Parts: sequence; structure tokens; C-alpha cells
Amino acid sequence: EMLRSLVGSEMCIRDRDIGTYESRGMLIDENMIPVADCSVTHGMDHPQEGWFEHDADKVWWGDFCKLCRLLLEKSNIRSDEIRCVGTSALGTDCLPVDKDCNPLRPAILYGIDSRAEEEIKWLTQYYGDDVKKMFGHPICTGDTATKILWLKNHEPENFQKTEKIMLPKDYVAYRLSGVFATDCSDAAGTLYFDTKNRRWSETMLSV
Repeated sequence: EMLRSLVGSEMCIRDRDIGTYESRGMLIDENMIPVADCSVTHGMDHPQEGWFEHDADKVWWGDFCKLCRLLLEKSNIRSDEIRCVGTSALGTDCLPVDKDCNPLRPAILYGIDSRAEEEIKWLTQYYGDDVKKMFGHPICTGDTATKILWLKNHEPENFQKTEKIMLPKDYVAYRLSGVFATDCSDAAGTLYFDTKNRRWSETMLSV
């Protein structure tokens, strides 16, 4: 409830980064001068070779809540003095959520997770010579689409329950606002976004 009330007039909590092993936050004033800066560490699950995961509620949302509390305590700023909250985080992860935005499994992390090698090969063969023209780079472990296809192939029950695929900062933003949204940069990393026309790709969504 405290986080939902962070609407004031003078300060901004800036969650600088929810990273692989650590999250860092900063409180800045209206002149963009840092008032407080702190960080918290977290773990990363490694259930088997090539797999790397985060518990979205414990790590992404949990760290965000911890940072907000620490920044307010460290700065002696009241929550009603906070005007806005910003967040950034790991990029092309894959967190499947149900219709109520409850995570269905731990988030599959960005390019360090290599479980989707077969899906990469399949997509590369499927698009053939058009791969670089469509995406600007060879399909790789950093592309969220490969992880979604892995989910479809290996965890069909979770895939059927999936209402949306969330990226880290977007999951935190949803928990704060109730709004599902992302930005063009992160959307491009999913492979589902047509960067030239700035819209979701019907070609990729049909796969």
C-alpha cells in the first residue's frame, strides 16, 4: 500500500536496475540531484545446465519494494513527497503470467539461458534467408520468442494458461499501475515487434 501512495510533488524514486545478482535504486530531487542511493543482492536459480531463472515476485517485485523502503529510510523523505517512480531491469526475459498476472513459473532469463537451442534452429530454418532482413541479426538466446516457443514445446500446460508474457520492468510497472505496457526497444528484443513500422509483427505472431 505504501508503494501505491508514492504520489507527491518533489522527489522521484528511480529503480536504476534490477540486475542478474543485484538491484539498485536511487532517490533524486526535482533538479535530478541524487538524494539517496542503495542496493540489495539476490540469488539466481540454476535448475540445470544452461538454465537460469528468477522468481519474479521475490526478486523483481521484492527487490523493488525493499529499495523503496530503504531509500525512504535513508533519506528521511516522506512517501507523500514522492512524485514519480521509474524502473529499469534485465531485458529480454520471459515471464508467463495468467489472466490475473500471476506468474506461472520462474522467469527464464535473457541471453545467458540457453535452453531454447532447438527452437533457435527451428526458427532460423523456418525463416531461412529472411532472418537478417526481418530481425537485423541471427536469431539467438537473447530473443524472447525462442523462450516462448520453448515454453510451448516443453511446458504446454503453462503455455495454455499464459495470458501474457512479461518483461521485468513491465511486470514491476504493472504491479504499480495495473497497466500492461512495454517500450519499442524491449519489444524489438522479443522478435515479435516490427521495428520498421513500429507495430507488432503479424508474421511472427502467426508462428
